[in-house]
Amino acid sequence: MDALFYGKNYLQETPRGYSSSARQNFVYEISLRTKDRSPWLSDLLQAHRLVQALTQGQLLEQYELLDFLIWPEGFFLRVRLQNIPTLSDFLEFLKEKTTVGGTATLSWEDELQWIRPIPPERLAESTRLFLQNAEQIQSQLKSSGGQSPSLFFFYRNSRLVR
Repeated sequence: MDALFYGKNYLQETPRGYSSSARQNFVYEISLRTKDRSPWLSDLLQAHRLVQALTQGQLLEQYELLDFLIWPEGFFLRVRLQNIPTLSDFLEFLKEKTTVGGTATLSWEDELQWIRPIPPERLAESTRLFLQNAEQIQSQLKSSGGQSPSLFFFYRNSRLVR
């Protein structure tokens, strides 16, 4: 992927010549998994803070959330940028809003699975795969029986995704 580079402590976007209207048509898929010894999303308060941060940015019209999924081992979301200029700014916004008392709730050293830009013509395929992933994760949580009840937040913006 040539648009985004991820290193241990930074995320850098390669500048592109997209107009603001072209940029707003792209959807970004972001998937992050927590490390085995860093179960910060297992805690309801921390997971709730992430949900609050995600919805706050949408209410402020910084971005539009198409959908997201949060479970103890990670989160997966799809977002369309609006008034936030870059994906790096979006991630920085989340980090800032999930920091409590100087300590980041969201652990950026966890394992980034992928960041993918999705052009409008591939959105239907992306939606289908997102829903398949959500069903698979929910099924795994039900069958694991380790946590009862398991943490599972699922959000879908029906206005934007069909």
